[in-house]
Amino acid sequence: MELEWAGIPTVCIVHREMRDSAGAIARISGHPDYPMVIVDYPYIPTATWSDDEIAVLAKEVAPQVCELLLAPGSLLTPGSLRSLD
Repeated sequence: MELEWAGIPTVCIVHREMRDSAGAIARISGHPDYPMVIVDYPYIPTATWSDDEIAVLAKEVAPQVCELLLAPGSLLTPGSLRSLD
């Protein structure tokens, strides 16, 4: 959220088991509608993932992250995102 406060659009990637805690932090920080992408098992909640798991997860959530970053009201535009491939 500190990046968001600095004017840098962000999206939180959080495990389903941590979603309520992350939502509470967002609310008390003044961002009740903070954009979040929820991941589930087989990824473990504590995010101690291997490099391979992170690579797979990144490819899975990238479309959702881009969609949220480009949502109406966002500071980003489709042309401001670049491919990491």
